[in-house]
Amino acid sequence: MDSIVQFATYSFPYAAEFQAIGMAFQGAMAVRSGPNKNGTLHWFHAFVLSVMAAFTGGWLGFIWMGKPSSMLSNDVNFASCIFAFVVVNYTPGDIGYMICRTLPVTLVITSSSQLFRASGIMKFVAACYDAFKDNPSPYYPIPVFGPILYGTLLGNMAGFLMKGLEGHVSSGMPWPVQNGLFCATFYHFFVHDLNGPVGTFLRTSIPAGQFGLKDREFASCVVTYFMQIVGILQLPEFLGPNWSPFNLFLGRSSSSAERKSGSEHKKQTAPDEDEAPATNGGKSKKSKQKKANNKMKTN
Repeated sequence: MDSIVQFATYSFPYAAEFQAIGMAFQGAMAVRSGPNKNGTLHWFHAFVLSVMAAFTGGWLGFIWMGKPSSMLSNDVNFASCIFAFVVVNYTPGDIGYMICRTLPVTLVITSSSQLFRASGIMKFVAACYDAFKDNPSPYYPIPVFGPILYGTLLGNMAGFLMKGLEGHVSSGMPWPVQNGLFCATFYHFFVHDLNGPVGTFLRTSIPAGQFGLKDREFASCVVTYFMQIVGILQLPEFLGPNWSPFNLFLGRSSSSAERKSGSEHKKQTAPDEDEAPATNGGKSKKSKQKKANNKMKTN
């Protein structure tokens, strides 16, 4: 039990390094297998994409609370980005990339990166709660939406930056939003809501003491291991990235929404039939009609 709690509360030796390296490798692999799969990007372009794919939340998430970015205050994160980028892209015989694609290494990278995300959500929720706990609204004993939204925004900075607002949300509720709302909400109410009805109900329904844990330890285990399990199940080797435990409640999956959106966009942007280029001799239907009209006038 001690090892389980230590992992969930990221209190084991070299936890920060383990999380940073996992995130850095996941970002480097995402770019190498995606935008740079053909090796056409300039190395600096690929490096910047790798860094932002891994640590956009670390760069931009702190802005909402006016705090310094961990990417500037912590050398481990950026050093991990450099190391991972070199291993994934510039090892002899491309051995680094091939090793990182194997399932055992992918599982380790996924586990460490998910721990980084889970710890980030919990830290952001706690930081926002500490900042505003003395000024709750008159309707509830603690500030409710601020800490939840702050924790949720952390995991969505990469989507907003890389895809834009419209691209990130146009196909339904993306998984980082689902995950952030669930984990931040549960952690916030279970740990911070000592007198309100929601927190009281949660702790009464699931007493942490029966597991021999304190409330914060139990909430950390729920958030951490939930994200560990889902992160692994969303690998292509298992259920795939479009799977979500909340699909039953949210209706259509992102993949079906994307297909519908793409077909509608294709319909709206397709040229008119009269203006569509013909395959016969490179002439359009409109030009053929014009030629026929001129011939009639000549006759």
